[in-house]
Amino acid sequence: MTATEQLVKGTRERPAQAPLRRFAGPGAVALLVCVLPLVLQDYQLSLVNSALIAALGALALTVVMGFVGLVTAGNAALLALGAYGAAMGGAEMGLPFPVVVVGTVLAGGLVGLLAGLPALRVTGIYLAIATLALHFIVVFAFNEYQTQAVGSAGFFLPIATIGGLAIDTTFKWYVLLAIVVLFTWWMVQNLKRSKYGRAWMLIRDTPLAAASQGISLSTYKLSAFIISSALISMSGAFLAYSQQTVYIESFTLELAIQYIAMVIIGGMGSAGGAIAGAAFVILLPTILSRLIALLPPDMYAAGFLQQNLGDFQLIMYGTLVVVFLIWRPDGIAGLARALSTMFLPGRRESAKR
Repeated sequence: MTATEQLVKGTRERPAQAPLRRFAGPGAVALLVCVLPLVLQDYQLSLVNSALIAALGALALTVVMGFVGLVTAGNAALLALGAYGAAMGGAEMGLPFPVVVVGTVLAGGLVGLLAGLPALRVTGIYLAIATLALHFIVVFAFNEYQTQAVGSAGFFLPIATIGGLAIDTTFKWYVLLAIVVLFTWWMVQNLKRSKYGRAWMLIRDTPLAAASQGISLSTYKLSAFIISSALISMSGAFLAYSQQTVYIESFTLELAIQYIAMVIIGGMGSAGGAIAGAAFVILLPTILSRLIALLPPDMYAAGFLQQNLGDFQLIMYGTLVVVFLIWRPDGIAGLARALSTMFLPGRRESAKR
């Protein structure tokens, strides 16, 4: 076959192969979403719900870290903002669940506007330190509020209801969270392809070139912080209602580090990678516990690892972050693309072209 015939054959085959490749990913995701409730027990499905809530925060953080390239450590503070906003609105004021969620989104956007102001002057580690200050301020404020209002036990929230339907089972929460996460993923993907996403990534890669093209660095940076903070605050509200309890000890600096690890491990700038990274980080403790349980009980290593499981998890997070940053900067998303190119002929041919 001549080169001309190969070119003609390739152009004829591409339209037939393109729809398959385009719908293969979403089809697999839809299938997985439908199958999980059928094969998982209630406790296992509750872990998936925790991963879905974390995926919301990871998707939000992707906007700031992945698209704009700004480092923030205020994630746990924004989660606390959403959770305590839910406690105030749902438990204290008795507002409906949808109203409370909208309120936490607005509050998160406002705080994101304030938290993003340092990004107009500093970047890198200095911005991380500035947002870390936000973490300590918010945690201190809510700790004082909790102590004065209900004490160390924390707040107890009512059952979430939407239009008279009570979200009172693990399965109902799974359906709600899956819908919200898929919609948020779709929104973040469209933001990435929009003029805002292109401007954000140009600011991330070459700020001087972005400014020379008339892009307002301050406007686009603040917009990224507002969107990201609003989504993280919303995930905090979902976290509070799904657990029906809120106490300040949950929102630690370690939690903020976990969210940063989700984005790095999943793949910087990848919405799908953020979801995969969230699932990996949230399910890692269970996976490690199951693996340790397989060791002989009389082994010293088994007892030692079980007693220091929390520290071992932190070591795993740090090791994986370093490994992905050095050898696989595109994270799980890039690894999945490489494997699909390796094993799917159509993807391999398109990569070569």
